[in-house]
Amino acid sequence: MEKYNFCIKVSKKGFNVIDSDEQLEPSDQPKKEIKTDYLRYTLALPYLVGAKNQIERYRKAAQKLQGSPTIGVIECIHETSTLFEDLSTLAKYATRHGHENMNHSLWFDVRNHIRHDTREEFDDESDKRKIDRARKLKLDLKLQTEICFSINSIKVGGIIITIKQIQDYLHWLEGVMADVLVDAKEKGYIKES
Repeated sequence: MEKYNFCIKVSKKGFNVIDSDEQLEPSDQPKKEIKTDYLRYTLALPYLVGAKNQIERYRKAAQKLQGSPTIGVIECIHETSTLFEDLSTLAKYATRHGHENMNHSLWFDVRNHIRHDTREEFDDESDKRKIDRARKLKLDLKLQTEICFSINSIKVGGIIITIKQIQDYLHWLEGVMADVLVDAKEKGYIKES
């Protein structure tokens, strides 16, 4: 069996990751109160890094549009889908902690349009959420989807999302996360080792 030297473990309330595997009941030992804000933002970090990487992957795919349009569009669809999955995950973490941003609903709508409306509900014309999303995204109601790509932006229906808009959002969220994690460190919830 392969040995895994690097992993992440997060215990449930009342447990800790260093107790033996046999322990099935929460420990009776007093423990510091768990601050889920801090923990969740720590768990959000991979999606922040992922979104930044996806921007680069998207741009690399968009560079192919001129020379090889079919391959470029296929790759852009995939990279856009993954990018908005990361952005939606980050928006969920931020919203849960009261950090609202005007882009959050747009990230959710684009993610759900790509992931649901063009997949599970592709030909389901009665899905109210799909119809509402199409209107919000200003999609021509005769079309199932319309996603356009350029090196500096993505157009979904009638909505243009620039790469700079996404980068500005990630920069904003980095600041929010940094403030939360500094607070956690100052209060002793996070230790550097």
